[in-house]
Amino acid sequence: MIDSGTPAFRIAMAALVFLALLAIFLLIFSPMFGLVERRRRMAQVEEFASAVRADRSTAPRPASPFARVAVSAAEQVVRTRGWEERIGHQLDRAGLKLRPSEWLLARIGVALGLAVVLTLLAGPLGFLLGAFLGVLATELFQRHLANRREERFAAALPDSIQMVIGSLRSGFSLQQALDAMVRESVDPLAGEFSRALAEARLGMELEEALDRVAKRMHNKDLAWTVIAMRVQREVGGNLAEVLSNTITTIRERELLRGHVRALSAEGRLSAWVLLALPIVLGAFMFLSRREYVAPLFTDPRGVLMLIAGVVLVVLGGFWLTRVVKVEV
Repeated sequence: MIDSGTPAFRIAMAALVFLALLAIFLLIFSPMFGLVERRRRMAQVEEFASAVRADRSTAPRPASPFARVAVSAAEQVVRTRGWEERIGHQLDRAGLKLRPSEWLLARIGVALGLAVVLTLLAGPLGFLLGAFLGVLATELFQRHLANRREERFAAALPDSIQMVIGSLRSGFSLQQALDAMVRESVDPLAGEFSRALAEARLGMELEEALDRVAKRMHNKDLAWTVIAMRVQREVGGNLAEVLSNTITTIRERELLRGHVRALSAEGRLSAWVLLALPIVLGAFMFLSRREYVAPLFTDPRGVLMLIAGVVLVVLGGFWLTRVVKVEV
């Protein structure tokens, strides 16, 4: 029989509590996340639904009464604080088909789950640490999805512009060429350009709509392409030839960017190792020799040292990411 005071017992209880919280979270909020597939299918039958996100206030409501109450409360918080536009922009960048209130609930659920688990393992200080790690983990997850989506967009952009050039040389207008390119492309490029075309049909200038896509996807290549299109419209000339020269420059920059990433791979790997080393070593010591690291949680001087260490690791990680990041 396991003694209730041993680390193994605490770890087992923390695992059981985490699994119970995860089951409750999925039971309450799984209907909410099931709306993603329904929205995707509705977007396929509406003419502009793939281009303009539906109004989140009129989106289908979750079926579970608990989820409805939670989502309503989260919506009230989001609107009161003025977070709806900012969170909606972040979700758009990441490609998450969730409303701001749903994303807020997901982050709260993850933070509470980690807080309860770390409270059982480390005491009251673990609650604050778990809540912080939960918020940080969801933020990093959203940023990872957004960065990966932007990378896929950038990788598919040269070939897509080449398709537009071919359509222009065949006699299509720019809007018709973009529409043909959208039908042959996949997300995220197809969704973003389709959204720009829908905005152009609703009265916005096509160049401005494309510039909004470039800003939303943080893509300088598309921004320069839009500048070239505007210059061609003002001074005249062959748009296909202008875009052909632009695509050549984009491909050369992509080759240079890949070369730089290959040269900086060792530095980026060293940065990850240096950042992970104190975290992994601290977790190992906490699980195997808890009495050795206990003063960091029980003694005020140890708490101050722990806080200082975390701050230094964060600052060092930020500095390392800036050192190994090379703009092309």
